[in-house]
Parts: sequence; C-alpha cells; structure tokens
Amino acid sequence: MSAKSARPNRWNNRKRLQLFSWLFTAGLAFGITTGAHACDLTLPRTPSAVVIDYNPFAVGPSAGALDLGLKNQGDAECDLRLSFIDEAGVPAASLALGGVGVQFRPRESSGLRTSELEPGVFRYTLSGQASGDAQLDTAIVVDAVPDAGTYAADLKLLIQDGEGKLLVPPLPVRVQLVSTPRAQLNLAGAAGAFGSGSSVEVVDFGDAVTGATRRIFVQVRANAPSTLSISSEHRGVMRRLGDVETPSNVPYTVELQGDPVDLSAPWTKAIDPPRTLAGASLPMLFTLGAVSGQMAGKYQDVLTIDISPH
Repeated sequence: MSAKSARPNRWNNRKRLQLFSWLFTAGLAFGITTGAHACDLTLPRTPSAVVIDYNPFAVGPSAGALDLGLKNQGDAECDLRLSFIDEAGVPAASLALGGVGVQFRPRESSGLRTSELEPGVFRYTLSGQASGDAQLDTAIVVDAVPDAGTYAADLKLLIQDGEGKLLVPPLPVRVQLVSTPRAQLNLAGAAGAFGSGSSVEVVDFGDAVTGATRRIFVQVRANAPSTLSISSEHRGVMRRLGDVETPSNVPYTVELQGDPVDLSAPWTKAIDPPRTLAGASLPMLFTLGAVSGQMAGKYQDVLTIDISPH
C-alpha cells in the first residue's frame, strides 16, 4: 500500500494491521467452506481378481472384467483420475502375462474416458451426491502361445482427483491369465471331406496298385506336451464294402515322421510342438500292400487320429 506522505502515521499503521487480520480471517473461513463441499468419495464395491481365460487358438476376445462401484457423498462434482501402478510403483499402461500383451480398456457402456496424451489413465466424472460404476475390460493386444499355466501380476489402482491427490488408499488388483492345456490337429493334403462333419477326410488311392503311396500332413499345435493317438477300424487293412462274413482285404502301412505306425492296436506318440500358432506339421505316408487276386470293389478303412494335452 502506498501513502501520500513519507512521514509515518500511527493511524495508517493501525489500519493496515486491521486489514491484514481481516484477510487472514476470511481466508480461514473460505477453507472451511470449501472442505464442506469437496469430493467425498467412497467405494461401495471394490474389484476382486481379474481372471482372463485365454485360448490362443480361439477366434475372438478373451474375458476379463473389472467393476468398481463409486459414490460421491459430497456436494461438489468429482473429476476422478484412475490409473494402475505395478509393485515397483511404475505406471502400468499394459501388462505382459506369459508373453501375452494385455491392456485395460473402458467398457462401452461405462462412463470412463481415455486420453491419447495419458496412456493407461481413465477419467470419470461423478456429480455431487451421486453414485456410478467404473467398468473396465481386458483387451489382448499381443497374442502368444504361452505354456499351460497361470500367469499373474499384482497391481494397485489409484483413484485421484484432478490435481493428483489420492481420494482413497490404493486398491490392490490381481490380474490372472489362465492358459488351460489345449491341443488341436488338422489334416492337410487329403482329397476331400465326407460323412458327418469336416473332421472326416479321404485319402484316395484310386485303382489299387501294389506299393502305391499317398502322403498327407498332420498339423498339430498345443500349449503343453501332448499325446497323438491313431487307431484303425480294421486293424491296418482296407475291407471291401458290403462284405460281412468273408471279407476281402487290401493291406496297407502307415509311417508318421518316418516312424512305423502299428495299426494292430491303438498307437500313440508323445509330441511337444513349438509354442506358435503354426505348431508342427508331421508327414504321414500311406503305402498299399500286395494287391493280387482280391475281388473287385471299393475298399475302405477308417483311421481315428486324436491329440490330447497332458
């Protein structure tokens, strides 16, 4: 404050002291009033563990949801900022679980908002004396074929106001990716499909000639060591269709990856394909035995090829 005269004046000094006291009192009153109407957040419902049932060979997203109940007991609007940190306190915009890349994303029906400037940060506006739900789903952003098992990460969910102040203590959130043992196979190189379902395919020799060969490939993929099994309906021979009492047969042999397959009984082979979507392709060779004097007709055998994870 400036004065018209440089000479001190007791009245002016006293007046300036009173003015300072009045401003100090007003400042205290303002702080109390603001606190009465501040965002007063409670959590009626907190998240439990987020579980992702992951199938690397399936088409479509894997499930995993986080639901958080919010209640503003204050009169002022809450501008909430939600984010995750890992055990070391580092912001966790994404996770790698068994090589699978995972991110949280707002559910379509949720009021959460994202910003390109702040990856992994979600904003939510909650009016005074209002309740709401913050809903997140997991999204697989990097596919992989992890070994069968459970992969987990322990995070903390931070709920802050617009100025970065924590409104509630950090919430522990455990994220689990469960990769159950799975195995699949496909037959490549067969002539076509018949019967009920595309899993029944044909290896056609045409006219039977001794020593004739045909080759297909058994394509397998799995996330665990597995067992491939092969069984023959007629124990390694093709029977003439229509024969019942005295069937006429054409023998044949099978090799898988160069190993003879004994078709006289169910045959098994342990395999452990690479942990990729392509897996492994195993050559399967069929060779006709002696063709001499058999009755004319169509001959057939049915092989059942199966794979199961350990």
